[in-house]
Amino acid sequence: MKIIIIGSGLMGVATAYYLSEQGHEVLVVDRQQGPALETSFANAGVLHPSQASPWNHPGIALQVLKWMGKENSPFLLRPRAIPSLLSWGISFLNHAKPNKFQANLHSNTVLANYNIQCMQDLQKQHPFDYSANSLGSMKVLGNEQDMEKELASIPLFESFGVECTVLNQAEIFKKEPALIENGENLIGGVHYPGDQAGDAYQFCIELTELAKKNNVRFEYDVTVQKLISSGHAITSIQTSNGAYTADAYVLAAGSYSPLLANSIKLKLPIKPIKGYSITLDMTGWETKPRMPVIDEEAHVAITPLGNRLRAAGTAELNGYDTEISAQRVQLILDQVISRYPAAESYSNEGDISPWTGLRPTSADGVPILGATSFKNFYLNTGHGHLGWSLAMGSGKLVADLISGQNSAINISPYSLGRF
Repeated sequence: MKIIIIGSGLMGVATAYYLSEQGHEVLVVDRQQGPALETSFANAGVLHPSQASPWNHPGIALQVLKWMGKENSPFLLRPRAIPSLLSWGISFLNHAKPNKFQANLHSNTVLANYNIQCMQDLQKQHPFDYSANSLGSMKVLGNEQDMEKELASIPLFESFGVECTVLNQAEIFKKEPALIENGENLIGGVHYPGDQAGDAYQFCIELTELAKKNNVRFEYDVTVQKLISSGHAITSIQTSNGAYTADAYVLAAGSYSPLLANSIKLKLPIKPIKGYSITLDMTGWETKPRMPVIDEEAHVAITPLGNRLRAAGTAELNGYDTEISAQRVQLILDQVISRYPAAESYSNEGDISPWTGLRPTSADGVPILGATSFKNFYLNTGHGHLGWSLAMGSGKLVADLISGQNSAINISPYSLGRF
């Protein structure tokens, strides 16, 4: 079967790889000059079943109101963005009810665990170099309230198959000596040994090359303008390079997926949530961080990627704006220096690589995968802040569905039909 995939980020490339393994003729089109140049480019780098919680957790409404308009807040809602968020926002808050949140958390965790298995299977066959780190991740906590909240969540995560070990301050320092310098305010932490880390961009480059060996074709600088349908099928896609036809189509365009779906009157409950990261060169750093650390109070993940340190965090609802705010970048840098004072020597202007990307966030915080009302049109989008944690698992699920193969996990919880 001839299949066109729209988008060459992690979702698109993963789907292309698995479809090619199943014998399909695959073409991937993307408006950028290469793979993984948008949301997949400089994310936090952590694949973590332990942190698969949707952002719309119980209590999020009060937090967002408290943080509204504050440039130094981890979750920033720009007032000018509110009109475009009304319908999605109501659904987003509705899914923050405890019973719905727990069900959505379970769906994400199941897929994140499956994703780790897919990554391990791939690495056995094709040992990529993408600064992989298998030491797990560690969440550190600086106050009793956060510690109690984390401890209370452990039984639920364990019931979903997530392993963890509670740590005192001395055990934190043993796991991550780089935290000693300014760790006197840490009262405890949790180590999640099943988590992994790595450079998502480099991984996507490697996976693209592997897919090419399977005869997957990639066409870049091709902007998909609209989808063309007839009856209950997609007949072609209209692009800046003319019309393309195939037997089946997969939409993996991240935050831009709803805009394309609108052209066939298919509504996707996805909105872009802007995130930031900075990357520092750790050359010469004597006691370098060695494992991913999630700072609960600062809402930032700090991840060593080989000789680089990636710090990512913040969430900003501001439409499709991708302008880099110096104030938001400084906020993340300050949080890194607060946790790792040695980073200040490596944070001169010009030494920091700032980046921003749009996370395609569904109304319930769970990705949207699989079939649609169009018999030959499939989705792999809406992963929010969990794209790297869910990419290979999502690609395998969608490919299996298209090929009519049995999947290791049930795709139903991720279908568009749940909305």
